[in-house]
Amino acid sequence: MEITCSQMDILLSFYIDGELTDTLRERVEKHLNICPTCRAKYNILTSIFKDLNDELESEEYPMQSHEAKQYRAFKSNLSAYVDNELPQDENIKIKKYTINNKKARKDLEETYRIRKLMKDSFRKTKNETKPDFTKSIMKKMNPDTKSDFIFNPLIKVGFAFVMTVLILSIMVVFSLSM
Repeated sequence: MEITCSQMDILLSFYIDGELTDTLRERVEKHLNICPTCRAKYNILTSIFKDLNDELESEEYPMQSHEAKQYRAFKSNLSAYVDNELPQDENIKIKKYTINNKKARKDLEETYRIRKLMKDSFRKTKNETKPDFTKSIMKKMNPDTKSDFIFNPLIKVGFAFVMTVLILSIMVVFSLSM
């Protein structure tokens, strides 16, 4: 059984952390070898994790420095900035900080790249799904009452015969009683 791209979205972090069984790990690796989109996601995630680990291990931003506080503020607002959810003054602060800080520019570029990959993945998945997916699920959940009463033609003939005999029997009983 092959792994789909939507399954890969879930499995990638487990794969990177080495938390998959051998069989599942082999399937993920096989998918990564044939799917350029998932390979790109994998490369970006590993790059981000590497950068985070390097940042934690480096002395570039000592924990008490003013620059470290600015960088943490930048990182905490980065997603909201990309999604245009910040007030104007916060947007300006992020823009200024990004212009003056090479690491911040790299982080912003990575965030935009991930966002683009996610949108592309969504479009691809959306185009691969059937347009009647919702209708088919609803039919499975609420079967049409008409489809419940579809009979085999032999059953219909048998039912018609029994009804005819019943009606004729009633007519005979009525005629004899009068």
